[in-house]
Amino acid sequence: MPLAPGATLGAYRIISSVGSGGMGDVYRAHDTRLGRDVALKILPDTLAASADHCARFEREARAVAALNHPHIVTIYSTEHESDVRFLTMELVDGQTLDRLIPAGGLPLAQFFDIAVALADALQAAHQKHITHRDLKPSNVMMTNDGRVKVLDFGLASAAEAIEPESIGITKPALTQAGTILGTVPYMSPEQIEAKPIDPRSDLFSLGIVLHEMAVGRRPFAGDSSPALMSSILRDEPRDVHLQRPEVPAGVAHLIAQCLKKAARDRIQSAGEVLVELKSQRRAFESGLVAAPTGSMSGRIGSIAVLPFTDMSAAKDQGWFCDGIAEELLNALAQLKGLKVAARASAFSFRGKDVDLATIGEKLNVATVLEGSVRRAGDRVRITVQLNHVKDGFQVWSERYDREIKDIFDVQDEIAKAIAERLRITLADDSHLRLVPKATANVDAYQLYLKGRALLNRRGASTHMALEQFQQAVELDPGYALAWAGIADAFTVLGYYGAAKTENVRPLAIDAAHKAITLDPNSAEAHTALACALLFYRGDPRGAEREFRIALELNPHYVQGRCWYALFMVQWTYGRIEEGMAEARRALESDPLSSYALTIFAIALAMAGKGDEAIATARRSIEADPDSYLALWALGQAYAWSGRPETAVTTHQQGAERAKSPFSLSPLASALARAGRREDALAVHEELTARATAGYVAPAFLSLTAAAAGLDDDALAFAAQAWATRDPFLYLARHYPDYEWHRRQPAFQAILKQMDA
Repeated sequence: MPLAPGATLGAYRIISSVGSGGMGDVYRAHDTRLGRDVALKILPDTLAASADHCARFEREARAVAALNHPHIVTIYSTEHESDVRFLTMELVDGQTLDRLIPAGGLPLAQFFDIAVALADALQAAHQKHITHRDLKPSNVMMTNDGRVKVLDFGLASAAEAIEPESIGITKPALTQAGTILGTVPYMSPEQIEAKPIDPRSDLFSLGIVLHEMAVGRRPFAGDSSPALMSSILRDEPRDVHLQRPEVPAGVAHLIAQCLKKAARDRIQSAGEVLVELKSQRRAFESGLVAAPTGSMSGRIGSIAVLPFTDMSAAKDQGWFCDGIAEELLNALAQLKGLKVAARASAFSFRGKDVDLATIGEKLNVATVLEGSVRRAGDRVRITVQLNHVKDGFQVWSERYDREIKDIFDVQDEIAKAIAERLRITLADDSHLRLVPKATANVDAYQLYLKGRALLNRRGASTHMALEQFQQAVELDPGYALAWAGIADAFTVLGYYGAAKTENVRPLAIDAAHKAITLDPNSAEAHTALACALLFYRGDPRGAEREFRIALELNPHYVQGRCWYALFMVQWTYGRIEEGMAEARRALESDPLSSYALTIFAIALAMAGKGDEAIATARRSIEADPDSYLALWALGQAYAWSGRPETAVTTHQQGAERAKSPFSLSPLASALARAGRREDALAVHEELTARATAGYVAPAFLSLTAAAAGLDDDALAFAAQAWATRDPFLYLARHYPDYEWHRRQPAFQAILKQMDA
């Protein structure tokens, strides 16, 4: 029976009825003991019918009560009075979200405020292993003072053992093998099919809510429950950005990621959603994301620039061919309305006999640019052709015979010709160059291209890359990209332990500063300074500032985002979920890149997602079988997910390939995890023998000593590493192989000094 105003239930005096929800009737009541108004929810009689149900419900309610989150309505208590079971909760004055969404969607500023709050609430609950199961606008309260509160968190899960009809939750009009909980328009596919539910189900429901907030309507429709459920299981929602162009494309992509049918294909955590929403909001508030101006005519195009073929007699111009293709790719990426496949993904088809249709499908592009370069002395011939991938039809082809000194001009001509053929309208000031002359010295440009190609290989090629960059700046001291290359080379030498810190620290920092002075708008320069500050100054705040500048200048700079995700976010700050999200964004920018796959694999392993990390590392090896880094990632994924023997085998293969302290230290750590201390000691003794003949970074010696059980030596090497400011030691705050170190008081003192 409804409770009338003035009625009492234990210490609570009923003030008024608030309404009925999926879990029972709700009243405003006054707590006479504490002198405050509360929300009082009367639970169905069926809850009291079973002792098991009651115990289960109270366990779940206590878990939700422990959340204590600003965007989740707090449960104060579960009580029982006169055969009535009820909850007391925080009283929230306001309106539910479903009453506030206008036909065209919320204003974007309000959209971001609510979306961030919802993702924040889900992250907090999921971290406590609580799934909402019934997220919808009517379960979201907007308070009178503008706050966001999620209602009934976890209560659907708490009532899981009870028949849905008995607690007022809509049950679909279909027979299912399992129990279905939730409200049909906001159900995930796995809820509809009565499959096991995990937090990713909430992310699908969140995607529906975000879609409704963005455009004013839900993504799935049907005239009946079965029709609606069929739509959820079958239909692909229309792109939010196309429905409402002022919604940033990044937000539309995020919503689409939430609405993937299979849970494994969705964005995997509320933490990742939260990171992406905050990033999109920052961009929106700073004006970096704007509504289309209408100045773009013609259809939106997409293109992949494949690596150009070396037609020179000696076949020794591969680096030059790649450089030309990459310059064109970067120029085309500047054009609004043109989607350009990332370099590593496009270049992954080098030397493979793959038809255009397959390339188009894998890279999700409509056109492909192919080319060849024939160089003889100071002359160069560049032949290019643009093809439709669907039918192989040649849209355009051209041959350019020029002198090497005109290389930038011919690249600019090609880029503008492609834009014209794809009917992509250039900006009003289209007389400006698409391919800027980063240097007037063509020889310096060629040295820079060689240097970048060598640096991407890492290992012994790093020293050769450095030589190329240094020769480039000798020819052109004002070449910003070459200075950034010098800084990057010194950074790689430092964290791989291939050079003494005191020898390379000032050179790396000076080169990075020089690059920014010469070109403040270079993402490569700001990334170079970020890493130099992190590894050589121990300045994480300065490093993060520079990383953010770099990624605002070029959000698709894969190396910059990968370094930011791993070195900065995960290993320096320990923001594991955020780092994983950043690594995922790098991979989305370049989905076939072995390097991006490698970094994402490590980020997944750091987050405890061992199976996914291993699968991703294997994909990285498939993309580049010669990559030591990919093999290292696979070994660490095995080690950190509790499979030490497989990790040992993998790291042994890596050590045979790389033969460096960087490769031997994870092998020693894996041997220790497998209980093979004597074998770990042999690895440590090999490194100490090397240290008598040449430089071995003390940070790696500390790791191998700890693996061998030489505790005093491990701490002594750690102290030496800190005294010399060994770059790799700056990652020890959260790098898993330093787990033993972080438990030692002497090392804890080092970390305190590091953070001072």
